[in-house]
Amino acid sequence: MNKTIIWLIVAIVVIAGIWWGVSRRPTEEEVIKIGFIGPLSGDEAKGGESELNAINLALEDLGWKINNKKVKIIAEDGKCNGKEAATAAQKLINVDKVKVILGGACSAETLGAAPITEANKVILFSAFSSNPQISEAGIYIFRNYPSDTLGGKKGAEMIKEKKVAIITENTDYSMGIREVFKKEFIKRGGKIVADEIYTPGEKDFRTYLIKIKSASPEAIFINPGTSPGTGGMIAKQAKELKFNLPLYGNFLLGTQDALEIGSEALEGAIFFDTPTLDLKNPKAKNFISRYKEKYGEPFNELEVGARYDSVFIIANAIKRCRENTDCIKNYLYAMPEYHGTIGTYRFDENGDPIGLTFIVKKIINGKPEAIEQK
Repeated sequence: MNKTIIWLIVAIVVIAGIWWGVSRRPTEEEVIKIGFIGPLSGDEAKGGESELNAINLALEDLGWKINNKKVKIIAEDGKCNGKEAATAAQKLINVDKVKVILGGACSAETLGAAPITEANKVILFSAFSSNPQISEAGIYIFRNYPSDTLGGKKGAEMIKEKKVAIITENTDYSMGIREVFKKEFIKRGGKIVADEIYTPGEKDFRTYLIKIKSASPEAIFINPGTSPGTGGMIAKQAKELKFNLPLYGNFLLGTQDALEIGSEALEGAIFFDTPTLDLKNPKAKNFISRYKEKYGEPFNELEVGARYDSVFIIANAIKRCRENTDCIKNYLYAMPEYHGTIGTYRFDENGDPIGLTFIVKKIINGKPEAIEQK
């Protein structure tokens, strides 16, 4: 065999190898597509962006592969709104054909998407939605963030005064807290002397506050929802109206936006929140260090830690079940305790986490400090 024929054979083999490699690139069927729904625009966008950052870090750690298949995240803007989230869920299921959706971030998003994901037997996994109704929203719905059944109860427990006024934003998150808080506070012998509800986006709360002042409360429970800075606005305007009452509220009183707006008006305010990540936990320490180095401060530490964990939990389920959502659902319900970034937990019969709870914090020298541990 002469050299020309040998080189011709070699060339054919090389070309065939290249063609085979190109032809073996993952097809649509070989790519695992996972949906995401969260606020990516508006006042709440930092929460949604923080979750996407956590998803990207988790997938980097997984090499962007599960079962040797490439993973593709398809993100949709739920705008912290039930209607927008429902539209996003329809698109992800019917157009993109996803079997798992990470989201929503806001309770309204999760509740809006739930009927659609449930009807299509698609897994919906939230890392930040806390409305109590989510517990009953369906058997394909999970979250690794504690329910406001616990949050509202903690809010009632932390108030020592007997006569309290509430000011609540009309959102699924805040209204869920309000319902539980009122029930638990009254059960403990307290009295609700004023119960004001405002519309998302409002900036002037003086009319509500004047009505509250006339009811002679001993304390105010500030219960904002979608806008992180609103709690600070309410506290500032209350101070301007010469309220000299203890302030209590939900975790949004301790956000950076609220503290910047409320400033000294929030000093001493007490609120319930999830614990920050335990840096004695190597997973938590490594994760939050990498997150801050790459993206800066997250909207909420537990939120990004929970979303990071959720990717690994879903990856473990897909490794076992492929994309069979009945199998994934059953795997999650039976899952042993997961030792994750945010702690050790598993899921109960409602898809809620067992092992996660709320603590009490206080604004001291302009910063949130834990005054009660879990």
